[in-house]
Amino acid sequence: MSQAGLRVTIDDIREEVADLETPEERIAYLIELGQTVPDLPKEYRTEDYRVVGCQSMVWLVPTLDGNKIHFRGSSDAPMVRGLVAILLAAYSGHKADDILAFRVNEFFDELKLTSFLTPMRSNGLHSMVQRIQAIARGASLANAPEVTSPKQLTGYRVTLPAIPIDSCRDDFPILSEKLPCGKPWAYLDNAASSQRPSSVIDCMNRVYRTHYANVHRSGHQLAAQTTAAMEEAREALCSWLHADSSSQIIFTPGTTASINLVARSWGDTHLKPGDEIVLTEMEHHSNIVPWQQLAQRTGAQIRWLGVRDDFHLDIESLGSILSSRTKLVALTAVSNVLGTINPVRSIVDAAHRVGAKVLVDAAQSVPHGKVSPAEWDADWVVFSGHKMLGPTGIGVLYGKQEILESMPPFLGGGNMIKSVTKAGFVPADLPHRFEAGTGPIVEAIAMKPALEYLMRVGSEAILQHERRLAKRAIEGLSSIRGLRVLGPSIESKTGIVSFVVPGIHSDQIGQYLNASAVAIRVGHHCAMPLHERFGIGVSARASFYFYNTEAEVDAFVTATIRACEL
Repeated sequence: MSQAGLRVTIDDIREEVADLETPEERIAYLIELGQTVPDLPKEYRTEDYRVVGCQSMVWLVPTLDGNKIHFRGSSDAPMVRGLVAILLAAYSGHKADDILAFRVNEFFDELKLTSFLTPMRSNGLHSMVQRIQAIARGASLANAPEVTSPKQLTGYRVTLPAIPIDSCRDDFPILSEKLPCGKPWAYLDNAASSQRPSSVIDCMNRVYRTHYANVHRSGHQLAAQTTAAMEEAREALCSWLHADSSSQIIFTPGTTASINLVARSWGDTHLKPGDEIVLTEMEHHSNIVPWQQLAQRTGAQIRWLGVRDDFHLDIESLGSILSSRTKLVALTAVSNVLGTINPVRSIVDAAHRVGAKVLVDAAQSVPHGKVSPAEWDADWVVFSGHKMLGPTGIGVLYGKQEILESMPPFLGGGNMIKSVTKAGFVPADLPHRFEAGTGPIVEAIAMKPALEYLMRVGSEAILQHERRLAKRAIEGLSSIRGLRVLGPSIESKTGIVSFVVPGIHSDQIGQYLNASAVAIRVGHHCAMPLHERFGIGVSARASFYFYNTEAEVDAFVTATIRACEL
């Protein structure tokens, strides 16, 4: 590959680097190489062409010549300017498909410059590669509008061997921990939070022990390695969600934070008195209260889509609830109390027909490894890591590109800006404009092994196993007089079994099960409107996951029957 206007080619670089032996020689070479890059005219050294995420100032200017893309670039840092020279030699003057196919990491390894050229935003290289690839991807789609992007066709693929459900328990250290009585816990509170496999725990330990540093900032190798790991996790989530760009994947502290971000950023700028927000009666409080607060701030009104006696949403009444005044519909994909799997796409289509945006709470969908914003056509999708084998304190906000780009930053501070002056600031591009301050770095990195584990087990296997356990539990509980199971038929739900027993408080059941080494949840499960809908205050909830066993179900049933006999 060659670059018109430069005195060096890729072959020149290969030949010259081959004679370098020490790190000092390689740094000196990069600085010398940077001197071959022509200066950019002043009109191109602007924010429009600046590459965000660099410690120094870096600019890249693309031009399209037929089906080939040419790049010019520069930096105010001599060593980074050398990196610009390498990328221009590698990428400029080629077709979009060739640019996207170029194995840039292998090229860096071949040059034996990995210790200095690890893809990272901290020295600008990772951000430059992302910018170049984004430009090439856009040019490719523009030239072939009927072709679906590769990510939409394939999604995230795991090349590691599959994990059979019947052999996975050893991967979860906490499941072998025993109480003083000698019994291990039967953990049946998975809808609240899942447990973590060793691969996730080991990943977090490895980062803290070997290369932890702040990301997108410092120019040293620790920062480079940590930044690269965090962005690899973002890319994995991007592909798994079939997003067009990793810039659509915003890291947040969790589902609640993601919803509040949308309410504050998009809601505050788009809603006004008389507008309407549609929620469902089966929402978690996290998908109710932020919208109630938004309504209080803006004068908007909230309308409710009810739940039928069969524990499904009353879809038939949706047409009478939606109108031209509806600006937002927010709904859960799966109820955290009932386990009901909702018809998300049909609701999204109905909302879009009246011009409303839709936010989908997928917190109860991600544990099963099946979330598809593209299939749903949702405007935003939110979820948390701790329910899908990942760490606490990390969540994801996915949004359609054009909507996210139109939203102003919610939090201000470091990492979410392009520039700051005494007169004001210019916000960063996506995703960083919504990631102010030092975020959950290690937690974000550990999302990748969590996602990989889920994919290795498989979404269909997970759901089938959960339903088998839930059915066994419901059948076992049926001998309890008056017991009422809250939820639809097994084929319409996940592995959640919530129930009430007349005359027996759920807390009594929960305490007895706790003494029997069975962990369930009791209370309103952060869904008070749903409990009110069915005329109850609290319920008991057992939620099964792929690492649970039939023996644990039987222990749960036996202990529940005994608790009801007290």
